[in-house]
Amino acid sequence: MSQNDDNKDAIVKGIDRREFMKRTAVGVGAVAATMVVGGCSSSDSSSPTGPIAAPVGANSKTAWKFGIMADTQWLTTDDGYNPNTSAISIIQALNQQFINQGVKFVVQVGDHMDATSGSTEAGYGFSTTPTQGEDTRALFAQPLYNAGIGFFPLRGNHDDKTPAEFARIYPQTQNGKVNALPSSDAVYTALSDVPATTLKVTAPTNSGASVTIGSNFSSPTATVLSQAGYTSNLTGLTYSFDFQNARFILIDQFTPADGKNPDGTAYSIDTTVALQQPWITAALAGTPSGGHAFVFGHKGLITQQHQDTLFGECPADANFNAPANAATGTAAKTITGAPGTNAFIRSMASNKARLYFCGHDHIHNRSIVKTTDTGAAAQITHILCQSDSSKFYTPNECNAAGNGSVPPCTSNDAFYCGGKRQTQLSQELYTVGYYIVTVDGPTVSVDYYSSPVYATFGSGSENLISASPTLTNFTKRETFGYSQNGKQFVLATGASFTAVQDTGPSGSVAKILSGTNGNPVTDPSGRQFSNDVNTGWYTATSSTASDILALWGMGYILGSNQTDVYTLSLSYSSGSPVLATPDGNGNWINAVEQNLGGAVKFVSGPWKAGYALGTYGIDTASKTVWAVINYNGYFAAVAGV
Repeated sequence: MSQNDDNKDAIVKGIDRREFMKRTAVGVGAVAATMVVGGCSSSDSSSPTGPIAAPVGANSKTAWKFGIMADTQWLTTDDGYNPNTSAISIIQALNQQFINQGVKFVVQVGDHMDATSGSTEAGYGFSTTPTQGEDTRALFAQPLYNAGIGFFPLRGNHDDKTPAEFARIYPQTQNGKVNALPSSDAVYTALSDVPATTLKVTAPTNSGASVTIGSNFSSPTATVLSQAGYTSNLTGLTYSFDFQNARFILIDQFTPADGKNPDGTAYSIDTTVALQQPWITAALAGTPSGGHAFVFGHKGLITQQHQDTLFGECPADANFNAPANAATGTAAKTITGAPGTNAFIRSMASNKARLYFCGHDHIHNRSIVKTTDTGAAAQITHILCQSDSSKFYTPNECNAAGNGSVPPCTSNDAFYCGGKRQTQLSQELYTVGYYIVTVDGPTVSVDYYSSPVYATFGSGSENLISASPTLTNFTKRETFGYSQNGKQFVLATGASFTAVQDTGPSGSVAKILSGTNGNPVTDPSGRQFSNDVNTGWYTATSSTASDILALWGMGYILGSNQTDVYTLSLSYSSGSPVLATPDGNGNWINAVEQNLGGAVKFVSGPWKAGYALGTYGIDTASKTVWAVINYNGYFAAVAGV
């Protein structure tokens, strides 16, 4: 289920369905496929249609990719494919996706298995423990290692009981060395407790070499934290490392082996990350020059189903006096707030770390999360990662019974933060999903893929599935991104796209001349979704008469690259170009040929209000090319197309 699906039919009405389906997998992270719709001029995909396009995004020669996955708990009857409470069937499917995508490594944002104490495996009666669960999950990272792909995990609340074992079975969190455990290690016998008659998965064998991925590995130290009682208890749990032009910071907030906070006081899940903040800030400040920083945690800064966060029991700036909730029978109580959230957001924003990834809620939800105190305003993009488990939560505002202290049909933002902390961008429920992040110089694109689980949920708020899902239909649901040489525009429904204007590295000026954000999507609490429009740039090439513009975030239909109709203008340096975009063969074509609908029409002169979709032209007086289009993509002024 997608919160955006209800609006799809109205948006694509009148468009040939085959063409719509053809476009649904296209995003700004890959060049668009050539198409002909409703009167657009044709282009022969079997031969070059114009000058060769510069490889951009995932096709760039300098681009590299990493993957992200979330919670892999299995907490229902095991059908033989998910031993020791780890969702091995889903892990195996995602491993293959990551291998096919050619990622350098994968990050998992916690909850690797479900067993938080000694328990009996549901449906089979054999005993399993948290250690066996962790070892089983580690065993099935082996296919990645065999393919030369790294795996960098952090703990979630279901991994709380095994800090020492977690650090032991993943030595790469301290030195980057993957596939380093000896063949005699307990990880390779993790399935020994499972009766052979019930087991339907085969343990992978080690057929790869030990490799080192990443550099500059670091965990919090007493020197950085300036805390006299610190005992290095977060080594291999909270850690950072560098890979090419990026720094990765993974934050652990769960019980360390010695049961203490970083300052030597008794451990508290609500205070440990705030005490790590000096190290987090120092790690962010050490990001490679001109590079990117990506930050990960298990819990969010504000989420959709749970109310607990990275910094407290709720996202409020101070302790929150919650009234009694008659719907759930919850008495009035004081809930620990999360004042460290504001400093954390400022630390990320001031060091140009734009993206925070987390799990815990088993939902895909993308939002802007902001500071809410009286200091200088700051914001980041918050990606709550989709479920990779047998559990699929319903957002609190969808839940007729409410969640804890929060009344039904009320968002955590409205209840705890007065609606000031979070701006919704997109959401998808009840699928299995993963993320591919492409880094290309100053530019970052994130592709979110998901597959339906094709299952009927059991009763209860956790929406459990009881059999391993068939995951053969992963499709790209959305692409979002940013560039350090571009700008960000968060546009509410009804806002004009003309706010989007930017200048490229060689002086090319991009402007949106017309169009309005018609995003109709709301979440079940009534919060309106906004569009997060971002620009980025590649320097002009010998084939272009302008810099190359990357444009993300104009659309809002999950599974489609279609946007509201808008007019894009781009200045050019010389010649008689048109606004162009790359096709699937790496050739520049007229940008209007990629439209969904409309008819191609050339106009000599400036754009005028009222020009229909498919109209394009050149204004020699202002040296600009323009086109009326309805998709995201890469654009440049190009002659000879």
